[in-house]
Amino acid sequence: MSLNTQVKIILVETTSPGNIGSALRAMKTMNFSKLCLVNPKHFPSDEVTALAANATDLIEKVEVVKTIDEALEDQQLVIATSSRERKVPWPNEALNIASPKIIDAATKKNKVAIMFGREDRGLTNDELQRCNLHVHIPANKDYPVLNLAMSVQVVCYQLFMDMHLQTIKENSGTWDVPTASSNHVNRLIEHFIDIAEQVEVFNKGNPRQIGARIKRLFTRIGLDEMEVNFMRGFLSAIDKNLNKK
Repeated sequence: MSLNTQVKIILVETTSPGNIGSALRAMKTMNFSKLCLVNPKHFPSDEVTALAANATDLIEKVEVVKTIDEALEDQQLVIATSSRERKVPWPNEALNIASPKIIDAATKKNKVAIMFGREDRGLTNDELQRCNLHVHIPANKDYPVLNLAMSVQVVCYQLFMDMHLQTIKENSGTWDVPTASSNHVNRLIEHFIDIAEQVEVFNKGNPRQIGARIKRLFTRIGLDEMEVNFMRGFLSAIDKNLNKK
């Protein structure tokens, strides 16, 4: 599943066409392509094209609507970007906390909309109350201000990275050979240290705790059974040649 097919970025009443172009560029960098503009002041525009740089192919895909209702027509999870406190508290989470929830919803084939407000005043209370969750980007408490396109970039980046990490975790169970057991790795370590002593490149009395570092090396890299067997065979061949002398 690609976030690109399930997540739509919505910009509400954007004033600067440069921000639209820059947002498209930010989105393409993070593999997002679905942008919806609600009543933009200037679109299309030469400035959009200029600031989009190599993301101009996304301009023709931009959805333009007049109302929030149109933008949210078929969306199942709606996220608002907002950092302000409200008279009526609303679920508001830091982006890094909310990101896995957004990915989970998208993975389950839900359509997700992420709304960004106007450059000067953000989203209205009515617009915010259309959303399931409010998300904020942690920043300097004395100056928590981000340009609109920068905010789009940060949100898309967080989602892209979290999706990438999730994919790695999902694929980690598809390794072609089982992970080596702890005891198997430990026997390899003992064998390695024995050979290292024989060729006089290792001394158990070394004050730099080389033995512990060798153990850390082999336990850290996550060897599989075939890799351990290869290394044991390699060390056995060295051992055999050493004992011929």
